Amino acid sequence: MESTAARIRRYREQTGLSQRALEARVDFSQSTITRIESGERPAKPYELTAIAAALGCPESSLLESHPLRDRVQYAARTNTSGTPDEEPVKDKLFYFLEMDNYLKRALRSIRTA
Repeated sequence: MESTAARIRRYREQTGLSQRALEARVDFSQSTITRIESGERPAKPYELTAIAAALGCPESSLLESHPLRDRVQYAARTNTSGTPDEEPVKDKLFYFLEMDNYLKRALRSIRTA
C-alpha cells in the first residue's frame, strides 16, 4: 500500500509542481514539505488540508488508509501493454465512491430541511 508521504509526492509530481511551487500555495515551508514527502514526519491535519487544496484533490486521496478506500474491492485492470496498472483505477473508483457518499449526505440534508 502506498504511504501518505508517497501519495502526496505522486500527486504533486502529477500536477507538475515543484516543492517550491507547492510552498507558494500553502502556508508552510519547502523544508516541511520535504520532511512530509520523505516520511520523516506525518502531515498535520491542517497541512494535509492545505496540500490537498493546492493539488486540487480530496484530502482522502492523499491518505494511506481511509475507511471507504479500505472497503473498495476492484477488478484487476491492465493497460494496453498488458502490465497491471491498478493505482489509477483504484484512485478513480475511490473518487467516484467518495462523491457518491457526499451526494447521499447532501440529499439527506435537503430532504430534512
